[in-house]
Amino acid sequence: RDSGYSRTMNNTAAIHRSIVQAMRWLAPAWCLLCRRQHNTARAICANCEAAFSRNRYACHRCALPLETTHLSEVNRLAFAQLSAQTLCPTCIRHSPAVVSTRAPYLMRTGMRHLTHLWKFQNRPQLSSLVADLLVNDLPQAAKDLGAPESTASQRVLVPIPTQSRRRVSRGFDQTWLLAQAIRTRHAEPMVVRSWLRNQRFRPRQHELSCRERLSDAKSRFRAHPKVAGHRITLLDDVVTTGATVRGAADALRHAGARSIKIWCLTRTPAASTAR
Repeated sequence: RDSGYSRTMNNTAAIHRSIVQAMRWLAPAWCLLCRRQHNTARAICANCEAAFSRNRYACHRCALPLETTHLSEVNRLAFAQLSAQTLCPTCIRHSPAVVSTRAPYLMRTGMRHLTHLWKFQNRPQLSSLVADLLVNDLPQAAKDLGAPESTASQRVLVPIPTQSRRRVSRGFDQTWLLAQAIRTRHAEPMVVRSWLRNQRFRPRQHELSCRERLSDAKSRFRAHPKVAGHRITLLDDVVTTGATVRGAADALRHAGARSIKIWCLTRTPAASTAR
């Protein structure tokens, strides 16, 4: 009986794959970025994804891209192996409240276009694609299927909250959707919690100077008391100066977080290397 059921399920899966392949052949998708046809299930083609600028040589604490143009290929490989101990001058002088920051991509060209489509052109359905791009670059812990969701060792994913006016005008909270998509894709058991709150309405961050962002981030967030004792992963979509995530991390630390890591999709490069 079991073998018959297995054969039925295998046949059903094979038929489904054939239908999907036929649909892709009859009606191929159009890449959102280059506007060319492709035969993959994603909204972007493999060529555009491969062309994304990667943040390979970065500060371990804040993910700031570090200048490595003077290094040979051998030295770059050595740099990558030692990246866990590599810090930028700012983090050496003033150690932030976070253990590490992962930002696999740079905010350039194709990735900038994709991020703007997702956030500013009402494309919440791209949250799944963005989550895939981020999760594929994150370390995957072995998933303990027997661990209950309430276990104390479970990581808590806390998205940077989108301000209420932005959420209403945009129609969705992109970091909350991203957090939910990551939760279902990452191997490590985790839960998503809204344990951060914006204190009050603030100007658009991309319209502020670096100094204004740093000033704006002070006392911007308030963390829920339930943060105390938990391992927190703070989630944002883009880190520019780092002021927002530092302000959020400080609030979590003062509320008693056990440890704080930051995950974000992109990091803005230094002005001299941005393009």
